[in-house]
Amino acid sequence: MCQELDSDFFILLKLNKEKAFQLVFDIYWHPLYKQAFKKVQRADLAKDLVQDVFVCLWDKIDMLDSEQSVLAYCYAILRNKILQLYEKNKVQLRYAISVAGNEIVADQHSQNVLLEKELTAIINEEIERMPPRMREIYILKKEDELSIKEIAEDLSISEQTIKNQLQMAYQRLRNRLKNYDSSLAILSIILSKLL
Repeated sequence: MCQELDSDFFILLKLNKEKAFQLVFDIYWHPLYKQAFKKVQRADLAKDLVQDVFVCLWDKIDMLDSEQSVLAYCYAILRNKILQLYEKNKVQLRYAISVAGNEIVADQHSQNVLLEKELTAIINEEIERMPPRMREIYILKKEDELSIKEIAEDLSISEQTIKNQLQMAYQRLRNRLKNYDSSLAILSIILSKLL
């Protein structure tokens, strides 16, 4: 289904940019909103993030490569928008910590929040580095929560290929996290021992 939509999109894009964009908007708005809401837990913020995704898509629509998955491209934009939001919140969080001063419990919680965001950023960065097909399959499985059978049907490839791609994606993530070294992680361990 995704390949057919991508094919239709790129054909329509040559004929009518607005209709091509409307096709993608109509089909992908809800899955993108669902993903954004899952990450930020606020409907208004999730809608704003999805709006930003489509603004970016419109701005770069002429630069899209017909070999790209439009859905994976939109998810990548959304992921970057969420990371930018986390970065902005991290600055606000640092300010709040500095104002709070001596509240060690709040500092430990804040460090845990930052650690979680740092790990999320590392995972998202590794997902972005995956080959396009692997990334698309991983996103459909983990973020859209589709079954292996549904993904195989949507992409018109075998279930075994889906399993192989997911296995390689998981291995990449495990290797990336195994090599993870963070001063925040060390600080979090030290704070937990102090308390």
